[in-house]
Amino acid sequence: MNLHRSLVMTLLCGALLAAACETPDPTKAVVDNAYAPPSQVVVYRAWWAATLFKEPVAPGTSSDEERSVPESDFVYALLAPGWDPESGSPPTKLVAVRSKEKVVAARGDTLRIVVSDATFFGNCDAKQALSQEDADFVTQRIFPGDFANMIYDAKTCTSTPAPDADASAAADADADPG
Repeated sequence: MNLHRSLVMTLLCGALLAAACETPDPTKAVVDNAYAPPSQVVVYRAWWAATLFKEPVAPGTSSDEERSVPESDFVYALLAPGWDPESGSPPTKLVAVRSKEKVVAARGDTLRIVVSDATFFGNCDAKQALSQEDADFVTQRIFPGDFANMIYDAKTCTSTPAPDADASAAADADADPG
């Protein structure tokens, strides 16, 4: 009997969650890259609340609209200065940034997230470095895959291989019979 009750509750919860996603007034968000040409600063990725913007946003353009949730939170992003998204290769430099203010969107809003030196901390070229604690949060918790085996220095906006990453790579090379 408990198994039957659990199954019914699971199905009911699933139906309620599905209905909640079908709201007539969904919240949406868009990233605007305010680094206008001739700037070559690409917004490589951005994260707000529960929404990941994984497609790069070229200077002076906007991302696709993404469905989001009503929330008040900081925006985190990675800048790729000088990188050409059409190159087919990953950026050689990523700069971790965080919005200066929390941004707010209510149900049904379309939030416009404007990424620039006026609205974000972290761009060393603008002399607005993040604290190391904030940079670690961005690089280790928000975008850990982009900084795997790397150490990010917030004061210089540079990444270097982690010491254990070098040792691990050398051990793998020594073990490779081929």
